[in-house]
Amino acid sequence: MKSGDVEIDETELRKIMGKPIVKYSDMPTEMGSEAVEIVTMALDKFQANKNYEAAAQLIKNTMDKKFGLSWHCAIGEGFGFDITCHRTFLLHVYYGQAGVLCYKC
Repeated sequence: MKSGDVEIDETELRKIMGKPIVKYSDMPTEMGSEAVEIVTMALDKFQANKNYEAAAQLIKNTMDKKFGLSWHCAIGEGFGFDITCHRTFLLHVYYGQAGVLCYKC
């Protein structure tokens, strides 16, 4: 180990990775917090068997019902993106090992 490196044990790492990390959001605060709750709920349900397709479908359908139609959701462990979407309708979150992108277009 180099000087200045911090060693994190497995329980601390799981605690850190067990919380959603919002990379970018231009949603209003209340809407963004509700969207993060929807994402964490869906990933908690489907992440154990890595069924990201079902999680993305659940997130999309829930967002469509709650915030209106035309939501899209992409989930994966490694992806990049370049999209065009409505202003104030974009959320990029990391939760555990998965990255989640939700947007309305």
